[in-house]
Amino acid sequence: MQTPYEIAAKSVIPAIRGIVARSLIDRDMTQADIAKSLGITQPAVSKYFSEKRGRAIDFDRREDVKKMAEVVAEGIATNKLNKVQVANMIKEICDYVMRSGYMCNLHNEIDPQTKSMNCKICMEPHALA
Repeated sequence: MQTPYEIAAKSVIPAIRGIVARSLIDRDMTQADIAKSLGITQPAVSKYFSEKRGRAIDFDRREDVKKMAEVVAEGIATNKLNKVQVANMIKEICDYVMRSGYMCNLHNEIDPQTKSMNCKICMEPHALA
């Protein structure tokens, strides 16, 4: 069984970066500058823009996630966020997505065992807390 963080690393984080990158492109930032601010490569930004990457999970109907990603984009565009702050905000959005159950359908598709077990691991309180 894949852990939720494995699923998030391959799907949720790229989707969030894609929203941020497309927003920054709409603000006339160059792909090179976007790549630098997100700590990724320019070809990755190009793939986000063309939607060849970051589409494993669809946040188009998730206004809450899009608004949070827009806050990141605004902070980058106005030079109010440094790379560490950007990375932390993306992590926080990812955690929110997991807690909200937005990743469950994708996790069930990737690992059908989670559905048969009625998995809610992402939405449960931390066991070690």
